[in-house]
Amino acid sequence: MASKDDNFNLKWRALHRVSHNTQDPVRTDLQQVTGDIVHLPRSGRPLSATTSENIALIESMVMEDKCITVNQLEQSMEISSGAIHTILTTVLGYRSICGKWVSYKLSENQRLTQLNIAKKLLELMRTAILDA
Repeated sequence: MASKDDNFNLKWRALHRVSHNTQDPVRTDLQQVTGDIVHLPRSGRPLSATTSENIALIESMVMEDKCITVNQLEQSMEISSGAIHTILTTVLGYRSICGKWVSYKLSENQRLTQLNIAKKLLELMRTAILDA
């Protein structure tokens, strides 16, 4: 014989199934009006710290002193450390390695050098396999 708990669980499962199968009427109406539910572009908060002037100034300061810290940049520029870190890492592509800011992006010359080395290694492996 089914207990009260079993009856409650069966009713709860039935209600839960119904509520997940029915769509929200507001969502359905919005979908019919717009055709799809997509976030429209919004104005949002303006990017006040990541201006081209700030980016150029931070880049020149890092070029002068590769060991400059985010706190030193923050004190001299009077913008947040988070904005400075974003400019350094995302915009300029620097990484802090052993206390120095190093460009993480390879130049075209460095890419060609790596490609040539990889081709030479591949050729060495092919000749070693054929000779064996």
